[in-house]
Amino acid sequence: MLFRNRILTLVDKADLVALMPHMTEVTWGPGVSLYEIGGPVTEVHFPSSAGLSLVAVMADGVEVECATVGYEGAVGLLPALSGAPSSSRTYVQLAGSGISISATALRDQTARSPALLELLLRSAQTLVAQEEQSVACNALHTIERRLARWLLICRDRLNTPVLPITQEYLAIMLGVQRTTVSGAAGVLKDEGLIRYSRGQLEILDHDGLRHRACECYGAVLAMHARILPAASGG
Repeated sequence: MLFRNRILTLVDKADLVALMPHMTEVTWGPGVSLYEIGGPVTEVHFPSSAGLSLVAVMADGVEVECATVGYEGAVGLLPALSGAPSSSRTYVQLAGSGISISATALRDQTARSPALLELLLRSAQTLVAQEEQSVACNALHTIERRLARWLLICRDRLNTPVLPITQEYLAIMLGVQRTTVSGAAGVLKDEGLIRYSRGQLEILDHDGLRHRACECYGAVLAMHARILPAASGG
């Protein structure tokens, strides 16, 4: 089996052989719920082409995105390894495919393989780092820069400049009013960085959008590069 998910490409052959019987190739539609706060984590999901979103949920039901995960990572790792329930709501942000692995099988294999455990913990650390950066980003940076950062992240995860998203959805992910997102998107559009129609947004100038984004985009990429490569040696 060939994998597009980066974490799975770093898993040692012996560990892959042991895990193969517990793997399932899946295709997710948009909005599919994978985990709920306080719910069990029976599978770990490794996206191939899908974009998954981890959100915090307030008492009034308002959601704010904490992290976006695509082919570079996985969701459910820490709960699967610890046996704890999920601490966030996780659902499919952008439709696509992935690999799901039994949490029990993954936990059992890490008990036999220190190399696999290290790799999965490093992957989980990159997700924590992204969540930490998001806290600072939401508190300190303008909506235009945050929007540019979020669009770049989605573009990286899906490997396409055309994103099937609405302004309503962007407002939920960024934790702001729709009118605020509309104004920020209008600024980026006027600068020739994006164009959008109902239900679809296209990045026209990747370099320009990266220049427009806040420092958090580059910071997360740098942290990811520092944390993961050392795990590939097994």
